[in-house]
Amino acid sequence: MTEETKNKDYIASFVTYVTTKIQGDTGFRAAMTRADNPDTESQAWRYLVHFCDLGNPWQRLPLGLVGAAIARKRVTQDGTQQLGEALRLCKQSIQDDDDSVERKLRRLLACDSSLELVQVLRPVLQFVQKGERVSLNYAQLLRDVLYFSERVKLQWAKQYYGQKQEGDACTSPE
Repeated sequence: MTEETKNKDYIASFVTYVTTKIQGDTGFRAAMTRADNPDTESQAWRYLVHFCDLGNPWQRLPLGLVGAAIARKRVTQDGTQQLGEALRLCKQSIQDDDDSVERKLRRLLACDSSLELVQVLRPVLQFVQKGERVSLNYAQLLRDVLYFSERVKLQWAKQYYGQKQEGDACTSPE
């Protein structure tokens, strides 16, 4: 089994674990909703310890962030939309010309590390989850946060701005 396959299995198993366990365990759900708050995250450590090294914030904080987002929304299964697409859908649902959604995206794209991203992403996720048409792919989101890079930033921007897919002919703006 390759390292990439192991990582995908680990991420998918975490998302499945949280979406399943929050359905019947109110104590778990309560602890997970606090996992993204620095003052209360320790309440979720007994659950996170099975998926990460608690002493490693590069692992613990992204897991806590995504676990808390799943628990708050009471997600029953993983969605299909990546973050850039979800932000675009939120922008479309806002009736006026408010550019607040694009400002949120630009702030995410300005992050230099996954630790900074975790801090910036928390309120953005709460905003996105209010969208009725949004069905986030939490496994992909967790993967993006854990392996945050220029590639992830470019992907989010392409999803938000709606760049044509590979294989489409390039057209110049007219």
